[in-house]
Amino acid sequence: MKKTIALLAAGVLALVVLAKTTNVSSYVGTAWCKARNAVKQQVPTEFEIDRISHEIASLDSALDHMIRPIAEHKVAVDRLRKDVADDETKLNEQRKVLRDAIVAVKNAVKGEQLVYGGKSYTVAQVTHKIGLDSESFKRFEAKVAAQKKLLESKEATLHAAQEQLNGFMTKKKDFELQLAQLRAEHEVNKVAAVGNDIEIDNTPLTNIAQSLADLKDAIQRDRIILETRKGIVDVNGIQLNQPEQNATVDLEAIQAHLNGAATQKATSTVSNK
Repeated sequence: MKKTIALLAAGVLALVVLAKTTNVSSYVGTAWCKARNAVKQQVPTEFEIDRISHEIASLDSALDHMIRPIAEHKVAVDRLRKDVADDETKLNEQRKVLRDAIVAVKNAVKGEQLVYGGKSYTVAQVTHKIGLDSESFKRFEAKVAAQKKLLESKEATLHAAQEQLNGFMTKKKDFELQLAQLRAEHEVNKVAAVGNDIEIDNTPLTNIAQSLADLKDAIQRDRIILETRKGIVDVNGIQLNQPEQNATVDLEAIQAHLNGAATQKATSTVSNK
C-alpha cells in the first residue's frame, strides 16, 4: 500500500516537473487555440451571419431580465419619493405649529388661555406640550432626513441601472446595424462571385456538333456505297464500268498534247510575272 502511494506521489511529482520544464500547458493551450481557429475558418460565412443574428436576437431575453428589476426599483423609488414629499409637508406643518405656539407663549399675559391643537390650554400647559411635541418633531425630522438619504441612494442606483440598460440597448442596436452592413457586403460578394463561378456546360453543344459530323460522314459513306455498287466511281473518280473500246489509243498524241498544255501553262505564268 505504501509502495503504491509512493509511486503515485512520484508520478504526480514527475508531471509537475514535466509541466514546468516543457511548458506542456502552453503547448496544449496553443494546440487548442489553433484547432479552434481552424474550425472557425471552415464555418461558412452565411452560417456565421445566421449564428450572430441568433445571438443578437437572444439579447432580448437578457433585456427582459434587466428591465423587470429596474421597473420594480423605479416603482419603489417613486413610492419613496412620494412618502418623503408627504412627510416633508407634515414636517413643515408641525414646524409652523411649534413656531406659532412658541410665539404665542412668549407674547401671552398672565392667566391667558392659549389654543393649541384646536383646544384651550394654559400657558404652562402649552409650554409643556411644546416640549413634548418638539421631541416628536426631532424624531420625525430625523426619520425624514434618513428617508431622503435612502431616496438619494435609490435614485442613484436607479440612474446607474438605467444608464447600463440604455448602453446595453444602444450596443444591441449597434450590433444589429453592423450585422446588417456585413450581410449586405456579403450579398454583394455573392453577386460578384456569380460571374466568376458560372461554368457553362458546353457538353450539349459538343454532342450536337459530333452528331452532325457523324451524320455527314454516314451520308457520305452511304453515297459511296451506292455509287460503288453501281460501279461508277473509284477512288480517283474514274468510271470503272466504261465499256471496252476497240479504237487504238494514240499515246504519242496524248503525250504531245499534255506536254504542250504544260508548256503553255508555264509560259502564261512567266508572262503574268
